Amino acid sequence: MEDVWTCIDPEKMSDYAYFDSLWFNIYTNENDKSNVLRWIKAKKIFTRRYVFVPIVGWGHWSVLVLCNFGETKYLGTEKGPRMLLLDSLKTTKPTRLRAAINRFVVDILKNEEREELEQFINEVELEIPEVPQQSGDDCGIYVLYFIYCFLVIEEMGEDLSKLDALFDPEELKNLEDIRNDIHAYREKRDAKIAE
Repeated sequence: MEDVWTCIDPEKMSDYAYFDSLWFNIYTNENDKSNVLRWIKAKKIFTRRYVFVPIVGWGHWSVLVLCNFGETKYLGTEKGPRMLLLDSLKTTKPTRLRAAINRFVVDILKNEEREELEQFINEVELEIPEVPQQSGDDCGIYVLYFIYCFLVIEEMGEDLSKLDALFDPEELKNLEDIRNDIHAYREKRDAKIAE
């Protein structure tokens, strides 16, 4: 994740945040919910354009993207707050995460004492758009690719009307680059462990 983060234009760094990949799982298991909500509050997500929430469940990775959560004056419009669940393996039935994600977001809003809580709950629904699908066990790589796209593809538009930029053949080359970098890293790590 740190490597993907380096591709952000330093002037736009404050537009983005990401959660630790364990936070959602810790939250859903009720192990340490109050700490997770405190950690999230420190991320100041209502000042960010995009917040990335990696989700690991059933041996599979997907990513929740919280978009424009601070733009509550645009509630109910395409420029307003949105929740996108990007899943590279639809056969895992990502809709089964809907209730847990909704509880998660409601608890974040309550913890932040947001005035527009009720309106937010009524108007911001989880969207599960079509995204490139994996053919192997590369779900984690796809999560990094999706995050990378949000960080560098300006063509998606402020209202995300061009989310299909994720399918652009030129951008899909970056997916291969990310995959190759990760596999090279794994090989080096494994070789070092074997020494």
